[in-house]
Amino acid sequence: MKKINKFLQENSSICLKDCITIIIILVSYGILSFYKLGNIHSPNTFYRVDKGEEILFEFDQEETVKNIKFYNGEKNSQFKIYISNDQETYEEFLDVNTRGVFTWDDLNINTNAKTIKLEIIEDTSLGEVAFYNNKDKMISYSSTNDYLSDESKYVPNRLSYMNSTYFDEVYFARTAYEYYQNMSTYEWTHPPLGKLIQAIPIYITHNFSPFNYRLMGNIAGILMLLVIYIFGAILFKKRGYAILSSIIMALDTFHFAHTRMGTVDSHLVLFIMISTLMMILYIKRCKTRYLLLSGIFFALSISVKWTGFYAGISLAILYFFDLIKNKKSLVKTIIKGSTFFVIIPAIFYGSLFLLFPNNLYQTNSLKMIIKENKAMYDYHANLNADHFFSSKWYTWPISYKPVWYHQQNINDKMQETISGVGNLFIWISGILAFLYAIYKIIVKKDQNMLYLVIIILSLWLPYIFIGRIMFLYHYFPVLPFLYLLIINILKDIQEKLKLKSFVPIYILSILLFFITYFPVVSGIPIPKNYSNDLELFDSWYF
Repeated sequence: MKKINKFLQENSSICLKDCITIIIILVSYGILSFYKLGNIHSPNTFYRVDKGEEILFEFDQEETVKNIKFYNGEKNSQFKIYISNDQETYEEFLDVNTRGVFTWDDLNINTNAKTIKLEIIEDTSLGEVAFYNNKDKMISYSSTNDYLSDESKYVPNRLSYMNSTYFDEVYFARTAYEYYQNMSTYEWTHPPLGKLIQAIPIYITHNFSPFNYRLMGNIAGILMLLVIYIFGAILFKKRGYAILSSIIMALDTFHFAHTRMGTVDSHLVLFIMISTLMMILYIKRCKTRYLLLSGIFFALSISVKWTGFYAGISLAILYFFDLIKNKKSLVKTIIKGSTFFVIIPAIFYGSLFLLFPNNLYQTNSLKMIIKENKAMYDYHANLNADHFFSSKWYTWPISYKPVWYHQQNINDKMQETISGVGNLFIWISGILAFLYAIYKIIVKKDQNMLYLVIIILSLWLPYIFIGRIMFLYHYFPVLPFLYLLIINILKDIQEKLKLKSFVPIYILSILLFFITYFPVVSGIPIPKNYSNDLELFDSWYF
């Protein structure tokens, strides 16, 4: 036991008691984050139909068909519905354009028919089709393809985020599926790594489902609590402040909502956190292994999203700041910096495109990799679009305009809703903590605060110069470092001002906000009036 404790102290600045504490925190948050994350099973066999083809569904007898449920594959479905009572003459009944990929649609038709025919308007992919009578009983049928009825046990009672993609999952989860199936990939505007990580549970289980394509993001969200715990322990030297760091992150409603979604931002933020943590450890301990790890995780971050390059700005500043402060060899510094933060990331980044090309170019050479990345840049630089939930960079610190990720009516009075709204007690105190950190840098020459402020500004200020539409979730990488600034001000309030009750009151405040807003960030069924009452600003939608 003593050897284990010594190893932990030497290599991570934490002891065995910290490990037990971390496990308790991770398990507690993990239980909540996995609650209703998504269905474990979904239809996985698909009938891919070409434009102009027809699909027949024949019932044993004429039926009153109240509604039809469709499960789309990797393509949105467009088709015409025809009905027949004699299997000879068909009447055009309805044009259908389903609502998204890997998504259930429930279509009320209320008609009598012996046979229903679908005429495919555009190439499509259907996973399951179910018909229901006016008693809400599933109607058996024979069809031109067995794939459309072979997984009827997975037909849900109602449409929900539990069984369908929502928000940007229609891009990222779809592409994870396409990597798994070795298909041409749809989402090419970001590097491959995030979607490849997202696909890991799908590869392992051979099961594409909401739970599986959200799993790795949720795990990353949980691991962030571990990383920020270590951050807190290193910067503030006390277990209590490390615990408080994790608690603040766990109780931020934005963190909870965004990491449970099947996108790649959770991986991006986790890698940025680890990369910056390793750089700070390198500065404090002067061990090359930390610098190497910082470079490796920097490579991972930019291979998820180019936002990782913003973190690279802070890494470069901190690295050369350490060079000047400690008068290290310029030659050795340049060699190590070039190797760990240029050569290794470039090799790793380029290798991903060689091994996992997308459908834009066949990236089998350096020339084609450069061409594809230029196309990625052109896409973001020239994106001329508008979105109701877009927001300006200077509005993010108060969570002024959260993105409404998902809404589904259950009935006239009940709904499920998911919004990326921040915990206002945390976010607003983060602003105050940032200003206090500036004061400590100027007056107290506080090195730790300088590191955190450099990181925050590097991750936030580049958005001033970006012309395309932006969203609140672009502020996500900044948040962990704001949490640490909050710990700094809480530490001084408790230790210097001797206000021992302030920290418990603060924790209680952010906990009450989290509990109050949990229904609108988790998707659990709630009365519509409840969510409307929580809209503190006109720009908040739940």
